[in-house]
Amino acid sequence: METSEIPCSLCGRPFGRRQLTKHHCLPKQKGGTTEDVELLCPQCHSMVHCTFTNATLAKLYPTIDQLRQAPELTAFLRWVRKQPPSRRTRNAPRKRKL
Repeated sequence: METSEIPCSLCGRPFGRRQLTKHHCLPKQKGGTTEDVELLCPQCHSMVHCTFTNATLAKLYPTIDQLRQAPELTAFLRWVRKQPPSRRTRNAPRKRKL
């Protein structure tokens, strides 16, 4: 990993800082602050918000460590960790978010 690359806080794959997005672990609408921000790659960030509502994130997964343990993301994280950082795929939204 080059010095200019930073790992995604969820999957751990290396990205340039400009490629990472800010994820509020505790959503702003639920009282989150800048202290609750983690840097995620676009694919992980999209999957988190395709899977969970802000209410679920605030109640069950308000930290990145708790989010990493989410059973709903286990298969995705196992798969995405094997993908090169250059791979870009869209995440299909769930019919019903959790």
